[in-house]
Amino acid sequence: MKNAEFESIFEANKDAVFAFAWRMTGTAEVAEDIAQDCFLSLLKADCTFDGRRGSARAWLLGAARNQIYKRWRSEGRWVSLDDDFIGATDSLPGDWDIAEKVAFAVRSLPPLQREIVLLIEFEGMTLQEAADAVEADVGTVKARLHRARENLRGLLEPLRSTNHDR
Repeated sequence: MKNAEFESIFEANKDAVFAFAWRMTGTAEVAEDIAQDCFLSLLKADCTFDGRRGSARAWLLGAARNQIYKRWRSEGRWVSLDDDFIGATDSLPGDWDIAEKVAFAVRSLPPLQREIVLLIEFEGMTLQEAADAVEADVGTVKARLHRARENLRGLLEPLRSTNHDR
């Protein structure tokens, strides 16, 4: 890959890769490491990126996803990838603003649902682009997105009743 091509891909995608990694992991430091590893892998001679098979953005976000899961496994923090599992969420903290409560709810989703919500709702990817990034078929992505939205609806229900009371 030529320097100009790399620089173009980097400038166009650095914020998306960092934001995805940050929202998946919850820490800026880890997100920086993940983003750096993704872009370094793009420079390697044995890089698997092929622009004819998909966008650089989908490839980079898929690489970020793989790096995150690899890190979780090596740290012994691997969580169940069961799509139906929902993390413990007794209640949304009352002193947080709405954006913080939504971020908390998204972080509470199982990883496979969280990544789809982040890719589609936050990164604006199409179903096909998200499917390419997570190496799944579109039907699987649709099912995960549906379950994620249902879980978020349940987690954020207290906001609906609070806002109707005002």
